Amino acid sequence: MQNAQKILTLSGKSIHDTVFTVFDVETTGLSAERCRMTEIGIVKLRGGEIIDEFETLINPGEFIPPGITQLTGITNEMVYGKPKFGELAQNVLGFIFSDDLPVVLGGHNVRFDYSFLNSSLQREGYNKISVPALCTARLARRLNKKLPSKSLDSLKRYFGIYSRRKHRAMDDAKAAAHILSHFIEMLVNEYEYETIDDILSFQYRKIYDDTKTSTRFKNIKIDLKSVPKSPGIYYMYNRKGEIIYIGKAKNLKERLGSYFYHNTSHSSKVRKLIRYVYKVEWETTGSELSALLAESRMIKTHKPRFNSAIKSYRKFPFIKIDIQRSYPRIQKVYEIIPDGAKYYGPFASSFTVNTLIEKINKLYKLRKCDDINLKPSKKHSTCMYYEIGQCGAPCNYTISQNEYRKEVNQVDKFLISDTNEGALKYLESEMNNAAEEMNFENASYLRDNITDLKKVMLNIELTNSIVELQNYIIKCRNESDENVYEIFLMVNGKTAKTFLMNSEIKNDTQTMENIKEEINCLYFSGTLFRDYVFSKAYHKFKIDEIDTLKIISNWVYRNYKPSRIMKMTVKTKLEDVMKFLIKK
Repeated sequence: MQNAQKILTLSGKSIHDTVFTVFDVETTGLSAERCRMTEIGIVKLRGGEIIDEFETLINPGEFIPPGITQLTGITNEMVYGKPKFGELAQNVLGFIFSDDLPVVLGGHNVRFDYSFLNSSLQREGYNKISVPALCTARLARRLNKKLPSKSLDSLKRYFGIYSRRKHRAMDDAKAAAHILSHFIEMLVNEYEYETIDDILSFQYRKIYDDTKTSTRFKNIKIDLKSVPKSPGIYYMYNRKGEIIYIGKAKNLKERLGSYFYHNTSHSSKVRKLIRYVYKVEWETTGSELSALLAESRMIKTHKPRFNSAIKSYRKFPFIKIDIQRSYPRIQKVYEIIPDGAKYYGPFASSFTVNTLIEKINKLYKLRKCDDINLKPSKKHSTCMYYEIGQCGAPCNYTISQNEYRKEVNQVDKFLISDTNEGALKYLESEMNNAAEEMNFENASYLRDNITDLKKVMLNIELTNSIVELQNYIIKCRNESDENVYEIFLMVNGKTAKTFLMNSEIKNDTQTMENIKEEINCLYFSGTLFRDYVFSKAYHKFKIDEIDTLKIISNWVYRNYKPSRIMKMTVKTKLEDVMKFLIKK
């Protein structure tokens, strides 16, 4: 009955309100009827973020063949004394259905894992699970058609996902979850999918041949053969000449082709949209980033009826310290704003953020109270956190403002330093202790925190460059030509200038001299440099400029590479910038 209720509540539900329960099993063989599970790993994914985990070895009650041990690393000794599936079944079901939200099971080639799970449940007298399943292999065949192999290892390499162990349940489940998150983000932001029904049907949609136009669309005024493979934005009009939809694309030909070559398994929103489309126009941009900015600007101008403000599915958590206030607090947030606070991130997982905040609360005495602007008074009484040694009680002057600031500086050092006083060394020490105590589950958990933190430490300088509205240069590759880049010169968080950089421009001495002169004026000399560059002008930002800042920073987080972003400081030299621009 519980499973049936999950199915009944799933139809029409938003992707944002769905828990994707991604799992992987290791087994003694390939037959779900004859073989048994040796391990199961389950992760819960919501909003692109892993929110919970479950992992256990299972005693299969039979001999593990040497070939399986060689493949997975799971030996007969490892499963000896571990619980059999009958002892774990209730825990597994309880974990899968613990949330009061719609559930979709996911995995790579998920039918294999699903069959083993259901066969194991039936053998123990349980009903089969009948919730819908989402397969990352099926999605890859439709979203990554040009990738030669759609195996889990191939997709991990493509998305830059690292796993320490191959063919272990939790590592493969986490990898599949991260891959699924990438795919859902593409379907939300590039295909305008909004409901879980749309995504479930997409995995079965026909992989279309883009050489023939569907008969239904013969009368639409668009010549698909003339559409370029460039990034850009497109406008859809009805018969009255009204713009009813504006979209952006990395590849205009591919994106528009997805609307008009075949209409099978379109989302309900797109099917309705297509019924009204009479004419389509487009304009190319220098990069995907330009297309994002142009799309946002045009939607605000024209307000098309079919454009909805869909927020990005994937939200990255940050640690925030509001250093602009007298008595800063530490928080977990999902959005950065130019408010003068210091941000650390983005982190891949809330687990890492929660772990770090928990450690900081134990090691340092920052306040936990909800007051945004704390006003100390001798009349205030100390709270529980002071009594347990986790707050210095600035509320009643037990700790002075100067002493409190020193504590804040220690937290900053903890988060960004790779010395013995830093979080990295602290977590590594705890991981080694857990391993020595044979607590491998906790050691694995800490290892993931460490990997996440290492990536963040590389990004922290850039993150705060954007948040604090400093200066940087972006090289954004054009999707249709890998030798062409669009250059964004950012001054105090605003786009001062954009231009294309290609082989022809690099070899044009006069053009390069002009570019050099403009960069010199923006960052190295002149009135603009003295009065504006490296200043903190938060109050000067208008709402639309903050929206632009968010779009750019969001793109940077998802596409960050040191070879594509250059932070400008007072130590940067003009020659360094020119080398950065011409380097491929």
